[in-house]
This record gives sequence, C-alpha cells and structure tokens, in this order.
Amino acid sequence: MVNDLYKIIRHILPEIFNEDKAFKSNLPKVTRFQILTILATTWAFIFAQMTMTFLHYGITLTTSVIAHVLVIAGIIFTRKSLDTKWNFNDYHSVGRQRAYTWARDKQGNPYKVRLDPNDPGGEHE
Repeated sequence: MVNDLYKIIRHILPEIFNEDKAFKSNLPKVTRFQILTILATTWAFIFAQMTMTFLHYGITLTTSVIAHVLVIAGIIFTRKSLDTKWNFNDYHSVGRQRAYTWARDKQGNPYKVRLDPNDPGGEHE
C-alpha cells in the first residue's frame, strides 16, 4: 500500500525526488538549496498551522476550510517557485573586483576608484 502510494506521488511530482528536474533553469546548487529550504519551511508552517487548528478547535467545517486554503496556497506557492525561469545572467558583484571599486559623489552618481595593483586586497597584511 505505502509502496504504491510512493510510486503514484513519484509519478505525479517527480520534482520532489530529483532536484535537477525541480527547476526550469540551471541554478547553482547553493541557490537550489536555498529555494528548497524556503519551500520546506513553508510546508512545515502550513502543517503546523493545520495541526494546531485541529487540536485547538477540533475538526469542524471552518478548520477544514482553513486547512484546505493553506494547502492550496502552499501548492500554488511551490508550483510558482519551481516553474519560475530564474535568470541571473545580469547579476554580478562589482564590489569584489580586483582592479577598482565603486564610490559615489555628493550628487549620488557612481564613479570608479582605481585600486593599487600591488595591494593584495582584503585583510592580507
């Protein structure tokens, strides 16, 4: 019985069992881990709220509606998170380059400040 249920869930939601299939884009493993951690925390919150509501108020029509709304919202949030085409092509950290750093003048306009080429950078003294 449990084995059959496992096969059904694995067929319906293969993303749960294979993180390479879970995301539509190539993300670094660290980013995938962070997104899946947020999703795990979300689902833990949903089930904790459902359990708390059932234990505190009993199983009534209101608590059943609340539980179903939480589960449906969780499914939508999970599906949106996994289906989003994450794009980090334009992302870069200019503050960590070796040749220069950025500063701002009094009007708030950015400008480059050249670094000494002999400076090892960081706290390497």
